[in-house]
Amino acid sequence: MKEEAKAWRSPVFTQLEVLHATYRTHTFPRHVHEDFCVGIIVDGVEAVKYRGATHTAPKGSIVVLQPGEGHSNWAAVDAGWSFHVIYPPASLVQGLLVEEADQQTALPFFAEPVICDRPLFRQLALAHAQLAQPAVENRLSLETHLLALLRTLVHRHAVHGGDRLQRRPTAHPMVQALKHYLETHYGQQFNLDDLSQRSGLSPYYLTRVFRDAVGLPPHGYLTYLRIAQAKQQLRHDTSLTQLALELGFVDQSHFTKTFKAWVGVTPGQYRRQLTR
Repeated sequence: MKEEAKAWRSPVFTQLEVLHATYRTHTFPRHVHEDFCVGIIVDGVEAVKYRGATHTAPKGSIVVLQPGEGHSNWAAVDAGWSFHVIYPPASLVQGLLVEEADQQTALPFFAEPVICDRPLFRQLALAHAQLAQPAVENRLSLETHLLALLRTLVHRHAVHGGDRLQRRPTAHPMVQALKHYLETHYGQQFNLDDLSQRSGLSPYYLTRVFRDAVGLPPHGYLTYLRIAQAKQQLRHDTSLTQLALELGFVDQSHFTKTFKAWVGVTPGQYRRQLTR
């Protein structure tokens, strides 16, 4: 397989993020997504480390990852893997359960990230073929179809209500304060001692409780914030060098390398594909 990737925002559901990619040597480091990740494996085999276990997803699989859950991905075979993925907002997926009174405030929860459902896989593949078209001819029809597919996914494969498994432990009260601090100072440089002094926790204990609560250690969460902000800023004409410095990266090269590791494409590719 030849490595290639295309990321763009479709007009459906007000800028739904889509990624179609093939990788052999590229590895996604541990990261999180703000939204649900719903992917299909169209060739090869993917490996994903998720919730403390390593899972393999062969061709024909559906892969679903919860918002905010730390995970890493790589090729499970030498030939690599090809996948198509959408990132539906958590609020959109949550709304699929709105008619169920006891589920109004709960996010659907998928206990297993790799799902075998060939009929649903085929329907998702057809939807991705429509998303990949240069122009969406019937946005209303495609949105309706995607909602139906997501609802099917939730009702067939999500764990509901009191059956939800593996809840995270209650976070240390300092974690939320540190999250807020990083969210408002992501362009600055930090080391672990800085955060340790601010929190009053030892570096080791701080890293452990933060990762338990957030899914990433502090430096990983800081990178997540910078990448999320970069995606927003790449809609504008700011130079990549200036943007890299504003976001707290050492230089443009560091920004490009980190962005590709997390997103799968370079900042320049991402910016060009935003306007497709």
